[in-house]
Amino acid sequence: MVSRLYAPSRAAHRHQDTERPRPVGPLSFGISYDDAQRWQLAHDLGGSPFQRVRRTTVTREGHPRQHTQSTNERVYVLPDGNVQRASRSVFADGAEEALEQAEAAVFGGHLADAPDPAHEETVTADCEDESTSPWPAPEGGCGADFMLCLACKNAYVHPGHHPRLALLRQQLESLRSVLDDGTWDKRWQDHSLRLEDLRDKVGAAAWDAALARAGSDDQALVHLLLKGDLAS
Repeated sequence: MVSRLYAPSRAAHRHQDTERPRPVGPLSFGISYDDAQRWQLAHDLGGSPFQRVRRTTVTREGHPRQHTQSTNERVYVLPDGNVQRASRSVFADGAEEALEQAEAAVFGGHLADAPDPAHEETVTADCEDESTSPWPAPEGGCGADFMLCLACKNAYVHPGHHPRLALLRQQLESLRSVLDDGTWDKRWQDHSLRLEDLRDKVGAAAWDAALARAGSDDQALVHLLLKGDLAS
């Protein structure tokens, strides 16, 4: 932008703005803060008439150099229409992943009224067929942790399991107070959600009554489960 100076000789003499070229005769290049102030006063404006026409930011290795990460995202990235259009698929993929995780963290087995002699008893459920486990062991059979039994289609839970599982859910919730959120979420959240889903399927009244029936054997096995001392 080129403008004509009000007082060329005096303005050229006091030129100290190193970000702009020196005036040439009556011509000044660029707009300084003083120029904007004089224009504001001369035209009785409430502020500078010069507005940002383009949002630009400088980044290095993915990090903004001139702003905080929060300011960069809020002011420069999120309002950008190109970013909004490009982000649609990312948001969609994230929503689908969240749905898959939510569906995965539910009780995946079956409820039964009584034990089946053909099923094999485990710490948390009865197994219909370990040879078709979703988590096969290299040497054959099931390689899953006993906590994952509740996510398996081969698992059958009957009322005899309810006291131990109700106690297990209670103990998992108590761990929240002694572990940081990240550690608890990574290690126990999915198991807790499956137990919560199982409680809903069994019924809150029956589940709470079962907790009162938990005995010393149940307490010992739950303690070992939480310590990781039991393997499938």
